[in-house]
Amino acid sequence: MLALFLFFPLPENIFALSWQFWWPLLIIWFVLYPVQTYFMYRSLREGELSRVAPINALLPVFNILTSYLLIGEEPTALGSVGIIAIVVATFLLLVEPRAGESFTLNKPVLFMIIGTALPALGSTFDKISLQAATPVFYSFMNSLGATVVLLILTFVFKQQGELARAKDSFWTLCVLGLVLAAAFVAAMVSFSLENTSYVLAVRCAGFLLPVVWGIFFLREQLSARKMLAVGLFSFGILFLAL
Repeated sequence: MLALFLFFPLPENIFALSWQFWWPLLIIWFVLYPVQTYFMYRSLREGELSRVAPINALLPVFNILTSYLLIGEEPTALGSVGIIAIVVATFLLLVEPRAGESFTLNKPVLFMIIGTALPALGSTFDKISLQAATPVFYSFMNSLGATVVLLILTFVFKQQGELARAKDSFWTLCVLGLVLAAAFVAAMVSFSLENTSYVLAVRCAGFLLPVVWGIFFLREQLSARKMLAVGLFSFGILFLAL
């Protein structure tokens, strides 16, 4: 991200940025990032990839509410149809019928719902801060603050021993860092140009890749209920993007 400073515009005076730039970042750093990281990775650890990954399609649904309340962005009629489809699909994955029992909640799916709701709120905060800065500078500050906070939490929870393992995956982490930088900056540029929830709808279409991975490479079960849910998620995202 620092390298991108050479090619993209920066704020005229980074030391005189308004409070509008800083207050959303403080909430993202100290509240949203730690909580969403915990629930998202716990969901991935305990649940089926093909079941929890599609929940990311809820991002634009949650974001429509927060964007409407905070920055006045309104959904279209077509987007509303997409919302209904995604909500129904989420219900199919969250609530599991059991023979001879009442319905039960799938905890990993519930964890992913929480881990998706917070980034949706964070995306609205992203757009508020972006109005007071430039996409590349904001992306750098967002990632820098989150890194510091998560590093501190690593020591608070006495997991600093894990840091020594980073050298074993050094080049993998470098590639992931480059991909993250490019994806994050591209998303922030999109947020600055278009309705936040519509950008998230296009972004969420990537959930199909982990679904395919989970079914074909991890040999996860492909039930009729899961197929219907994935179809509704795809349908809903398409309508939101349109």
